[in-house]
Amino acid sequence: MDNKTCKDSCHEGRDKYYMDIDRMINEGMAGGYVHARYEATNIEEARDLVEEAPPHEV
Repeated sequence: MDNKTCKDSCHEGRDKYYMDIDRMINEGMAGGYVHARYEATNIEEARDLVEEAPPHEV
């Protein structure tokens, strides 16, 4: 893609801002893959998470 097309759509801002993937998983916004097993639907809990830097001291 050229820069005009890629400006907003290639990374959707994710290259500039940290996305809290762990929080999204815990709150069910991106719960992983859904598998049906017998009569129950299960959400896979295993997902590789990015190593975070410690918070900045104020």
